[in-house]
Amino acid sequence: MTLEILKKYNIKAKKSLWQNFLVNENIVNEISEVIEVTWKNIIEVWPGYWALTEKLINKKPKSLNLVELDREMINILNRRIDNWDFTLDWVYFKINNIDVLKYIPENKDYSVIANIPYYITSPILRHFLYDVENKPESMVILMQKDVWDKILWKWKEKTSVLSLFVAKKCNIKDVLFVWKENFIPAPKVESSVLLFETHNLYNHINDKEFMDFIKKWFSEPRKKLSKNLLKYWYDKDLIIQVFSKYSIWDNTRWEDINIATWCNLFLEFNK
Repeated sequence: MTLEILKKYNIKAKKSLWQNFLVNENIVNEISEVIEVTWKNIIEVWPGYWALTEKLINKKPKSLNLVELDREMINILNRRIDNWDFTLDWVYFKINNIDVLKYIPENKDYSVIANIPYYITSPILRHFLYDVENKPESMVILMQKDVWDKILWKWKEKTSVLSLFVAKKCNIKDVLFVWKENFIPAPKVESSVLLFETHNLYNHINDKEFMDFIKKWFSEPRKKLSKNLLKYWYDKDLIIQVFSKYSIWDNTRWEDINIATWCNLFLEFNK
């Protein structure tokens, strides 16, 4: 069915927009079932040739907002609707022809589903987790595995600025590995699907101040934590006291510390 859509409407991926179309219908189905969609407010980002859109509509969401920059893709969607490829009965449906980084969600309670290219993954995460006033309840994102590796740090047991940036706002679950052969055209790397479920655990910590604090510590990753701290004028006795409290040793490196401990360290050093 997915390949038939591409052929029927003569759909071609645009390199300029980093388009890679997922054509494995089983995987499209799996993505549509990661979160509850029925009678929920859903935002689909970069819906492409609308294969996932069709699955979502069939699940009868309360609303479905599409964020699509490509006018040609929007025209194809309208042709598919005119051809009765799917119907919009009982669904509030809206197409937003806008850059996703400028899109402001209409609803307070909503979830995001997206298939996004490497270069815009971090900006999109920042937009929905930090920039917009109403944060999503959850996000299901298909991304290149390079970014997945940095976010889901538990497999390497090493954190990164990106993984902490996300973990401050979300619990993260690995959902699905997607081989590059499942796309047209096939990208150079494999992809994965992650589920982000937002939480309020660290909302009492200022976002900007926390990230500035983290970036200082990560500025020279080969150095020990204590040396990075001394560089920024923290008192050596205070460092020893705080490290002892959280069972951090002098040879501990920044990448070995989880988000909860990072937040505690931030509070300790900013009293």
